[in-house]
Amino acid sequence: MTPESFEFAPEPAQVRLVRSWVRERLAAGSVPDAVAADVVLITGELATNAVRHAAGPLRVLLVRADAAVWIGVEDAGGSAWFDPVVPEAAPAGTGLTLVAACSDRRGYFHRPDGGKTVWAEIPLAS
Repeated sequence: MTPESFEFAPEPAQVRLVRSWVRERLAAGSVPDAVAADVVLITGELATNAVRHAAGPLRVLLVRADAAVWIGVEDAGGSAWFDPVVPEAAPAGTGLTLVAACSDRRGYFHRPDGGKTVWAEIPLAS
């Protein structure tokens, strides 16, 4: 699978489109179903966070390497918080806990254009 991207508007309804796009790309790339489910879940969480907390425009990036799938969500900037520790009784804010549980590596970086990318990497084999 070559690197692919999908731009989306910073609106909650767009997250469903992002998940569908990722699901289709992974199926076309013969990614195992269990891995694809984790990648779609992670993508949904990262896209939701971007819609809620980041500046648009937004873009999801998808790269399949030999051993892993890398997913990133780009936004136009702002701060990034990536601490997956959330109190057990938290009514919200558990998305990054899911990202941490389903990925081997995760993080964020600020780009030279002033934007940032929040990303996760999911192994193809467990």
